[in-house]
Amino acid sequence: MGWHCPVCNGLTPLNRRCPRCGNAMEDQGRFSDLLADYSPYRPIDDMKRTDGLDDLHSHQCPHNLWCPHCGWSELHMVAEIPSGTSVHPGGGTPMVEPENHPE
Repeated sequence: MGWHCPVCNGLTPLNRRCPRCGNAMEDQGRFSDLLADYSPYRPIDDMKRTDGLDDLHSHQCPHNLWCPHCGWSELHMVAEIPSGTSVHPGGGTPMVEPENHPE
């Protein structure tokens, strides 16, 4: 079974307030993407084996957060979800009405 980060995959937003000043923090992406030039192109589980964190076995995705107001930064661990798991109330996939396109 695979695991996926709901934040990286756009399923849920990462809304976090700065512990120093209380302003909204910005998600700068996965921590491992910042380690080296080609890090974003390596398989995620491969990066997790070498990033120095216990994120592979705990099924967490480390995100680098930054406060544009005061400059505070921190590592925030996002709980990953098993592949195929819904993050929407009631389960399932949200229905989106298709756009009407004239043929």
